[in-house]
Amino acid sequence: MRTVSIPARAAGHKARAEERAALLGRALRLCYLTIAWNGLVGALALVVSMLDESPVLAGFALNALLDSSASVVLTWRFVRERGDPVAAERLERRAQACVATAMILVAGYVGYRAVEVLVEGSHPEASVFGALVSAVSLVVLPWLGRAKLRVSAGLASGAMRGDAILTLASAALAATTLAALVLNAGVGWWWADPAVALLIAGGLALEGVRVALRHRFG
Repeated sequence: MRTVSIPARAAGHKARAEERAALLGRALRLCYLTIAWNGLVGALALVVSMLDESPVLAGFALNALLDSSASVVLTWRFVRERGDPVAAERLERRAQACVATAMILVAGYVGYRAVEVLVEGSHPEASVFGALVSAVSLVVLPWLGRAKLRVSAGLASGAMRGDAILTLASAALAATTLAALVLNAGVGWWWADPAVALLIAGGLALEGVRVALRHRFG
């Protein structure tokens, strides 16, 4: 039977530790970028959405702000793991709970606002800022979300994966905001905004429940 020497095992452990340290550094950089970008854009978009009464823009804004908040939690989680690797599993479970809560809150708010607009038949205003922030976000957020997914796979972090889904949901909301503005202005399809917002709310709710169940039973 083939055996592995103690020095070889030690070298293997060291290599894996170095690889994980590199992934943790990458995860932290992505978290910092998310906090800065989504914090600023989300706050501005939330103000504009209140003025324009656009549920999909409000959903984008709130999702961005909660994604930024989730990244704050993940930053704490990854910084703590650097100092105490043994606590990684416990920290991961706490972070998963926070991210799942954020996803379900976003889904609930976006769904509520979408139904409210559909029932009232109110027509969201098309704003230049909404179009601009949506277009720029479509450049930044898909790349950021995919980068988080890759790092989450390397770290085996469900919390990071949930945060990546929040970021990709922001990208989807940015795309639907832009599409809704075009459809509303071009052919008068005012209902496109809340209808698509409902679909995204449903997807977010399902993913939030999945993350919550993984936290509870995983």
